[in-house]
Amino acid sequence: MVRWRRPASTWDALGRANAFGAVLTRDGQLASWDAVAFFATGSAEAARFVADLRALVPAASYARALDFGCGVGRVTRALADYFDEAVGVDAAPSMIDRARSLDVERRCSFVLNEARDLKCFSTGTFSVVYSRLVLQHIRPALVRRYIPELVRVLAPGGVLMFQLPGVIGVDPEQGLGRIPLVAHLKRRVPWSAVVAWRRIKCRLSAESEASRMTMFGMSPRDVLTLLAGAGGRVLDVRPDFSHGCDRVRGYEYWVTR
Repeated sequence: MVRWRRPASTWDALGRANAFGAVLTRDGQLASWDAVAFFATGSAEAARFVADLRALVPAASYARALDFGCGVGRVTRALADYFDEAVGVDAAPSMIDRARSLDVERRCSFVLNEARDLKCFSTGTFSVVYSRLVLQHIRPALVRRYIPELVRVLAPGGVLMFQLPGVIGVDPEQGLGRIPLVAHLKRRVPWSAVVAWRRIKCRLSAESEASRMTMFGMSPRDVLTLLAGAGGRVLDVRPDFSHGCDRVRGYEYWVTR
């Protein structure tokens, strides 16, 4: 029986069971990845990110990059090809352990951070901060704490990019949430009740590691308010569907300070 866990413990368990598959699922399921193919996707993602960075901020510094929610270092290792220093941070001990063991050339630094902030890093220490497929798995209340922290650790003139779906009022997952009556009810109840429903559904579902990856979102208006309050200046907001649910709009936020 699947038990509801805190996000860090959930991802720690996923990291021990199938780290590659948890970081990069296929069709909502834990995939079986060859290491070469898995890290090739990180190289492609880093190349795309750096190309967008160069186009949007030609004078961007490539001194120090932070990969927030790095997992096993899929993208962190590729960022080391472009930056003088690449740092990955994650809340799951198993992911950080695996990232360090796989980085045989010691090109990156991997930091375990189980706190609800980024006080492990000083203010203004990263020229670039990157985060994709991470905030969508963190409760909105905690996202509201992390987004200002991502701005805080950004150096003046640095660039932050993170991806986040918009508000997910109805589970995008398979199951009872797709039944019209249940979906209708879930639109009319408080968000806390929706989360409670997800916990119950998680307990009742069949054993599935992927089912523990509850997805959340936040309205662009709320995100922009958080960024402004943290001293961030928005460079661009782009449509993004990397979260994998075409029924919910997603966004890529580019920010400086």
